[in-house]
Amino acid sequence: MTNSADLTSPDGSIVRIGDVVELEILRVANGGFCIARHEGKVVFVRHCLPGEIVMAEITDITAKFYRADAIEVRTGSEHRVESPCKFSAQCGGCDWQHSSLAYQRELKSEVVREQLSHLGKLIEVNGRPLAEFSVEAMPGESDGLRWRTRNRYASIGDFGVGMRMPRSHSVIEIDDCLIAVQGSVALAESALHLGEPEVETALSSTGQHVVVDRRGGPWLDEKVGDRNWRIHASSFWQVHKQAPPVLVDTVRKFAALQPGQTMLDLYSGSALFAASLAGDVGERGTVVAVESSIDAVRDARRSCSDLPQLELVTSDVNKWLSAHHDQSFDVVVLDPPRAGAGKSVMEKVANIAKYAIVYVACDPSSLGRDTALLAEGGWSMRRLRGFDAFPMTSHVECVAVFTRS
Repeated sequence: MTNSADLTSPDGSIVRIGDVVELEILRVANGGFCIARHEGKVVFVRHCLPGEIVMAEITDITAKFYRADAIEVRTGSEHRVESPCKFSAQCGGCDWQHSSLAYQRELKSEVVREQLSHLGKLIEVNGRPLAEFSVEAMPGESDGLRWRTRNRYASIGDFGVGMRMPRSHSVIEIDDCLIAVQGSVALAESALHLGEPEVETALSSTGQHVVVDRRGGPWLDEKVGDRNWRIHASSFWQVHKQAPPVLVDTVRKFAALQPGQTMLDLYSGSALFAASLAGDVGERGTVVAVESSIDAVRDARRSCSDLPQLELVTSDVNKWLSAHHDQSFDVVVLDPPRAGAGKSVMEKVANIAKYAIVYVACDPSSLGRDTALLAEGGWSMRRLRGFDAFPMTSHVECVAVFTRS
């Protein structure tokens, strides 16, 4: 939380929120920040790049570190570019618009490597040193814009929409969002008369572009490969246009399921992975999908009734694993929330999986922590791919496969 009190630096000087200090930016950190030091204290700085010298305004003070925003670049990086969005310096939606797209991926690669080294204790992956791992561009990526299919805006009365500023409830009015699909902001503005505090929009892979209503509707038709889903507009779905087919293809290759085998899909949502891979095990095999959201499981039931080998379960993942600890599955696939699966779930997964664990992660630090937990249970990360599924932001999607050590 923000601390408005002054803090005495090691040399006895007083640092206050609002002070402007000169900083040399040392390296990238997780979460869209870079790291600098001021009088021996760590500073997490936004709107800068490694190697730059900037003037930065202190925005937050804690006992362990400061936060700051770069407001003037004294010595710029060769990778710095003009931000395509005029709101990027104030909006909290993007972290890296001031960086070239290729360098954004380099920064994300560094974050993944650091988190897996520091938290996961890895030194190699894919049969090579971890230092050689790099995040990949999504297929067809050109400028990192217009990829986000699910968007949420704050209503500003009945005249405009906005986005929240970083680490703040304050809202900045916008007339477009360049990472949102074309027309999203205009669509949200058309719904202001409904008087809701927030407006959500969603675009399906089949071209339906809708405002999400109070019941989570309307229905959207999604298509991945040769399968179709009919889901609520509010149901979780990967937000990058290309993410569903790319992730399904990667999970399929990592899982390497054979006819007659068994698969467990945890945090399964609308059964994107479970339904897509059910054909790999065939009708002689079994796929069990566990998801806590009643609505998501209902959507999955509507879309997957043609798969007799697929069992859809509405349950908390940890509770279900506790109740079925005596079962085993050839492959376990899990796509946990940003915080990761955690110790209790990972211990149970390590015991219930027979041959492979495929982990889909949207946060490198969570993947690092859960990698260490799997190592304690006798599993090692064998392959890893990282995808820049959130261009202009600090987020990155990773898929890892673990086998027994």
